[in-house]
Amino acid sequence: MLQKNQFLSAIPALTIAMAMTSVAYGSTIAKTASAAPPAAATASVMSVAAATPSVTSSGIPTVVQNSCMACHGLQGVAADGGMFPNLAGQWKPYILRQLDHYKTHTRADPQSSIMWGMVAPLTSAQIQQVAAYFSSQKPASGHVYDPKLVAEGKKLYFGGLPKAHMPACMACHGATLAGLPPFFPMLAGQKRTYVINQLTYFKSGQRVATHKGIMQYVASRLNQKQITALAAYIRSR
Repeated sequence: MLQKNQFLSAIPALTIAMAMTSVAYGSTIAKTASAAPPAAATASVMSVAAATPSVTSSGIPTVVQNSCMACHGLQGVAADGGMFPNLAGQWKPYILRQLDHYKTHTRADPQSSIMWGMVAPLTSAQIQQVAAYFSSQKPASGHVYDPKLVAEGKKLYFGGLPKAHMPACMACHGATLAGLPPFFPMLAGQKRTYVINQLTYFKSGQRVATHKGIMQYVASRLNQKQITALAAYIRSR
């Protein structure tokens, strides 16, 4: 397939990334972050979370109930049709890595300014708490919206595009879409819009800082129809 067989072996492929945002503050923070220094966005969300990793009477992290749930749901399952990812059942090391990338602005795709503001006031203990909480939740169940697209996406996921030198997604994310932390996230059941957005960002170079640049390479081989098909298959699992 690739002469890039070394590349394939280095890929133990699709990153979507998952992170935490807040609809309640999202549009304000995004505008603030794009128009002012990160410190200004930080100031606008300082009230989102306390400085210590407290929990509610139900045992839910306070920061999750006060902030994360607005976009990602209380149990980490985001509303259908939205641009925010499911976090339920995601690998803790992967969540931690993405939150660190948001905090340092290493992750800078078009939606990242929202997360820069949300993560900025969090302490290391709160970040650990949030990652542990969401990783312990039951993953979202799959849903088939378009059987034909799902079938096309499944073929791409397991077979790649040999003529375009694109490896199969399963090489990194596994036959069950369970992923391999910390670099390769669980994909099963992930929201279609989020998957489409992230693959598009990888393809355009708007999202970087992935392991060995794998996702930029993979996405550059896909057209928009193939991206949509992959998203449909991932959502179906």
